Amino acid sequence: MTEIIPAIYENGVLRPLIPLALPEHTAVEIQIVKPASVAETERQRVHQVLAEAGVIRPQVITETIQPVSETELTAAAQALGQAGPLSALIIAERAGR
Repeated sequence: MTEIIPAIYENGVLRPLIPLALPEHTAVEIQIVKPASVAETERQRVHQVLAEAGVIRPQVITETIQPVSETELTAAAQALGQAGPLSALIIAERAGR
């Protein structure tokens, strides 16, 4: 039998928030699953409603992205290092507008 029940951890003890239909001294196994945050649950609900309404569609990836080699990563890091601080680049770009 598998059943998911809400519980709270307090003073070193897990306490069920609903009565359990178990005889006293029954051994059980516990799997800890933290509930999704309210914001995440709400985001998922909004996404589902928008998808069902046809407002959004799942993103389809049509090309395979190849991993970046160590050589390419090193070259990119060196180029970024020579360019100076990112904040200076952003300020210069904004000044050019």
